[in-house]
Amino acid sequence: MKKTLLATALLAGFAGAAHAQSSVTLYGLVDAGFDYRKVDGKTISGIDSGLMSQSRFGLRGSEDLGNGLKAIFTLENGFTVDDGQQTHGRLFGRYAYVGLDSNSLGRLTLGRTTNLAFMWAAGIVNPFGLNFSTASIGSTFAYNDAVMGGGRVNNSVYYYSPSFYGVQAAVGYSFNAFANPTSGETEAPQSGKNNRMIDAGLKYENGPIKGVLTYQQVESPLPGTKTFRNLTLGATYDFGVAAVFAGYAKAKNITGAYLNGYNSVVATGGQFTDDNAYTLGASAPIGPGKLYAAWQKATKSKVDGWALGYTYDLSKRTNLYAFYADNDVRNFDQNRDMTYRQLGVGLQHRF
Repeated sequence: MKKTLLATALLAGFAGAAHAQSSVTLYGLVDAGFDYRKVDGKTISGIDSGLMSQSRFGLRGSEDLGNGLKAIFTLENGFTVDDGQQTHGRLFGRYAYVGLDSNSLGRLTLGRTTNLAFMWAAGIVNPFGLNFSTASIGSTFAYNDAVMGGGRVNNSVYYYSPSFYGVQAAVGYSFNAFANPTSGETEAPQSGKNNRMIDAGLKYENGPIKGVLTYQQVESPLPGTKTFRNLTLGATYDFGVAAVFAGYAKAKNITGAYLNGYNSVVATGGQFTDDNAYTLGASAPIGPGKLYAAWQKATKSKVDGWALGYTYDLSKRTNLYAFYADNDVRNFDQNRDMTYRQLGVGLQHRF
């Protein structure tokens, strides 16, 4: 009887130790609110999803392989709360990768992820970062442009170095960056028949200072198409009472798919091939929340706007938010200027 109890205890101990070496986490974010837009004098209003941040859920896991090395994976799905639809036309359209992670050697991932301008630069150059709909820096900066797959990179391999004195480097390559499964696109047998992307970046984070530099280039298989290039540079300094943001971006060899976040509103129509974008902003903690303010401008695509926003924390995982974005945009298809105003008020919960 004693041997049986001892064996049971040992087995339970080994099982607990094995379980402690690996983990899988279910996580997500649910965001919905009231959205009011006035586009070229016409108003649209209603309940919408992802006004502050895109709603999502995912699985994140790791296994300890010993000597500081871990196997990792992430599978993340995007969805819309107002109608329950899946986004990106994919089961795991936001992230789908597996990799290895080491404290001393860095991280290697294989699969679908985001480019470095999307991942690193957006939140450093502008306080709204990837969030708050048309207040997002994607209204002028090209990190999420159609030429680069909307910020998402398929068929990729990325390496992220460890951080040395606050400096981290990363480099990535995609064999076919943005094939769309809903349109029947697949990876072609020959490399030159695919949208190949080279991606590189440097990031600095030390105390109140953050800085970033990223560069992407896309080789298109279409005859006569030049290499698309995108450079992003920016910095943030946090004074404690407030943080200030500044950024610059340059897109070169733009095609007709260039949209700057305004689908069906801004398209080049061949009027220009390069674009420069600038942004300035600030954020400040006020009470249990934070105030945001920013200005941004793209010179050739003629987007010019400002935004104000505020988040109010109800808890560590739940917050209320409100923002207003006022943008002037150019409709090149109709050869005229347009106004684009947006007011959003909503609730976000993270789990």
